[in-house]
Amino acid sequence: MSPTEKPAFVAMLVKAFRMAGKDITGDPEAVADWLDEFADYPIPALDAAFRRHRRESVYPPKPADIYRYLDGRQATDGRPSADEAWGLLLRLIRDERETGALTDEMREGWQACQPILDEGDEVGARRCFIAVYETHVRDARQRREPARWTPTLGTCPQLRAQRLAEAVNAGRLGRDHVAGLFPGPAPASIEQVAGLLEGPDAPRGAFDAAASLRGLAAMLRRSIADDDAHRRAAIETARAAEAVEKARIADLIERYRDGEEV
Repeated sequence: MSPTEKPAFVAMLVKAFRMAGKDITGDPEAVADWLDEFADYPIPALDAAFRRHRRESVYPPKPADIYRYLDGRQATDGRPSADEAWGLLLRLIRDERETGALTDEMREGWQACQPILDEGDEVGARRCFIAVYETHVRDARQRREPARWTPTLGTCPQLRAQRLAEAVNAGRLGRDHVAGLFPGPAPASIEQVAGLLEGPDAPRGAFDAAASLRGLAAMLRRSIADDDAHRRAAIETARAAEAVEKARIADLIERYRDGEEV
């Protein structure tokens, strides 16, 4: 955390103790110890860790409790558990039409287990993936590196739009990034996919994905409008410059005909 973020950390620390029926404000040395202990962690990760502790424990937090949410198996940095990561990867491997977002650690595990998958041993591949994935996740968390998600695109345009919208809704990919992954500006087709997701029996997650798709379509429309405006402005500027140049040349020719030095 930065020096300007320390008051926010103290506030969340005081809140955690107060909601557990304790007061830490009378012990400035303890507060200083907490600040020193977690100085290298970003405020959003600390806030998420304290929130999880409040939900799961009635006792005041100890540093070990917060570390468990920051670095351990229950970490709140957005990286999926090993089993969830394997499931996400398997969906991509089994169906070339599928699109999905993977973390760097998932890609390391995929690279390691692919030769075993090629031999047809899915059980052995899963064991290899989990071992490699958990090692890389642990190392990344020790380095305080945030999760980095990148997309793998499948062959089906409809699934691509749906999965990318789900990734945006989950906070794994940004809308600007996703907008550049479509083969061309097609807000109408994106909205058609959104409409397909909004059936009368659609689950809550489908409506969230549809809302993300509609937001993406609106952003694409604004981007197209901006591009058109820039293009028209560039054309008008070029035309004006051409007219000025033609006038200058005509003036030079006229002066030459009149016998002036040019």
